[in-house]
Amino acid sequence: MPFGCGPGIDTVALGRLVGTTGCVVGIDIDSEMLEQADVAAADAKLDGVVKHQQADVTALPFADEWFDACHAERLFQVLPASYSANTVLTEMLRVLRRGGRLVVADTDWATASVDYSDALLERRLMSFFATQLRPNGYAGRQLYSLFQQQRLEDIQVEVFPLVQSDFKQSPLGGWLTGEALAAGIATQSELDGWTAELAARDAIGQFYWSVNMVVIAALKG
Repeated sequence: MPFGCGPGIDTVALGRLVGTTGCVVGIDIDSEMLEQADVAAADAKLDGVVKHQQADVTALPFADEWFDACHAERLFQVLPASYSANTVLTEMLRVLRRGGRLVVADTDWATASVDYSDALLERRLMSFFATQLRPNGYAGRQLYSLFQQQRLEDIQVEVFPLVQSDFKQSPLGGWLTGEALAAGIATQSELDGWTAELAARDAIGQFYWSVNMVVIAALKG
């Protein structure tokens, strides 16, 4: 069961794995995302296996121990401030059967790094991104503690660096610079220089940006 399934990328991939005898149920709070996910499942001819449902992660409409496995990717970093990460994890475990596997992946935005000539400005903007442009930009590093608090078994952690060499596909352009200017994090001159240099690096194949994704898996005892 994927949480925060978005447009169905993970549910379709999981649907191919479970085969005709399995079932994948993805949930999301966003109805538009669910519509896209349904289309993706139908296009993949998996709509008989993959289902999508609107639900709140703090109050799942499923019975206790309903699923064999649960999965969430980049969910915890976008939880509203009014949501408790512990509450969400507890609810995920409620619907997971004993012995079932829980896998959560999320970003530690404190590890975001950009090859830029002004290291102080780069740190200022990356810190702003982590603390202001994500509801919880440090979610990835917090997963291990959350899992330990739930007394889960066979906890395993892996960290994967995500590398981007295309400036246009990174979150470092107009959205970041516009928000940073409005918040007084950097001047227009500094941000113009940021955009110009990164675009120039991109044009000659020298743009580099990376961030760590933390993946943690465990069994429900």
